[in-house]
Amino acid sequence: MRSLKIVHCGIFNEYDDGSFFYGMERKISHGLIRGGHFVYDFSYRDWERSLRFCGLKNSGLAKMNAKLVRICENIGADLLLIGKGEKIGLSALRTIKSALPKIKIAIWYVDHLQEKREFFEKLSFIDVFFWANALKLRDLSARYGAKFAFFPNISDAAFDRRLDAAKTTDVIYIARDYQEDVRYKFALLLRDFCEKEGLGLKIFASLGAPAVFGDKFHCEIAAAKIAINFNRDDELECAHARKLLGASDRMAQFLGCGVCTFSPKIAGFERLYEDGSEIVYFDDPADCFSKIKHLLSSGEYARIARRGRAKTLKIANAARVAKFMLETIFEESFGTDLKNMDGGSCGKASGEECGSSRKDASDKICDEKCSSADGDKKFFGALNGKDKNERSDFYSEDYEWREFVYKNGEKFR
Repeated sequence: MRSLKIVHCGIFNEYDDGSFFYGMERKISHGLIRGGHFVYDFSYRDWERSLRFCGLKNSGLAKMNAKLVRICENIGADLLLIGKGEKIGLSALRTIKSALPKIKIAIWYVDHLQEKREFFEKLSFIDVFFWANALKLRDLSARYGAKFAFFPNISDAAFDRRLDAAKTTDVIYIARDYQEDVRYKFALLLRDFCEKEGLGLKIFASLGAPAVFGDKFHCEIAAAKIAINFNRDDELECAHARKLLGASDRMAQFLGCGVCTFSPKIAGFERLYEDGSEIVYFDDPADCFSKIKHLLSSGEYARIARRGRAKTLKIANAARVAKFMLETIFEESFGTDLKNMDGGSCGKASGEECGSSRKDASDKICDEKCSSADGDKKFFGALNGKDKNERSDFYSEDYEWREFVYKNGEKFR
C-alpha cells in the first residue's frame, strides 16, 4: 500500500476554540492519517477571513485561493480533498491541475446541495464527488464528468466517546429549526408528548433553546436514555421523504456515543443498522412516541444503545470510511479490512451477538425504489451476488454502501 500526500481543504473552524472538534473534517483527516498518509489541513474559510482587506466579506478570496495553489505545489500533493469548498475557485483548480497533472481532486459534501451555479461548474473539473445522500447521485453523474459516490457520516471512538454518566434525561433532541421548518413542528409534538407523559426531555438549538457544543455536547448525550435524530429534509410522514441513505452527522454522533438512537425511517438505512436491534426507526411522530414509551418502560433502550455503538464503530469508523474514499478516487486497494480498527470486535456487545444485517457476497441485495429530483422513479441495483473477481473490484472489502457509486449515469464497477 502506498502512502499519499494529501491536502485536506475544509471548514476546520479554527476560530471556534475547539467547540466542534468532532466535525467531519477532523474525522476524515484522522482516518487518512491512520491509513498511513500525510495530511495537510487547510481551513479555507478561516484563511479567507484572515486575508480580507479591511474586514470586507470575501475580499480575501483571491489570496486564499492562491495560497491553496502554493500549498499543493510545495507539498507535491497526490490528492486535493475538499470539504464543501464553496469559496474555492474554478481557476484555482485549473491552476493546480496544470501544475500537478497527476493530482486527483475530490469534493465531499454532507449538507443539502443548494449551491450556486459556480459550485456545480466545479463538478466537471474534479475526479470524485462524495455525498452523504445517495438519492440524486445517478442523475448528477449523468450531467457531470466525475464519479459520484455515497459515503456515510463517520462514527469514531477517538471523537464519539461513550461517557460513564447517570441517565438523568429520558429523551434528548438536538436540531436547528425555523418556525416554517418541519423540525419545528416535530419538536412541538415531541415537547407536548413528553409533558403529557411526564418524561424528562432536553431540547437544544430548537424551540428557542440554546445550542450545545464541545465536551458539553457529549456529556448531555451521555446523560440521555434516548436521542432523536430528525433532519430538515425529513417529513412527519416519513414515507414521503425523498431520501436514500441520507442522514446528518448528528445521527452518527448519537450512535457513536452509545445512546439509543431514534431516526425517521430512511430508505436504504436498513442495510446499515438493524431496526429494533441497533437503532429505532419510526414511521411518523405517533409511532416514534409509542416506541419511546415502550423502550423506556422495558429498559430495552440500553441494549439497543450498546449494539448500535458497536455496529457504527465497526462499519463507519474514520479509517474505514477514509479508505473507501481513497479506493474510489484512485481505483486501487489501500490495504486490508480496517472496519474493526475502532469498534473492536462487533461480534458481541455485553454478551450478545452483533445482529449485523450485512449480507454475504452470495446474497442478492434488493433494489431500492426512489424518486429522483424530477419525479421519475429510479431503481438502485445491487451487487447481484457477483464475487470480487467477477466485479473486477479494486475495493479491499465489501463496503455496505459501495453499490452507490456512479459515473456517466451508470453504476460504476
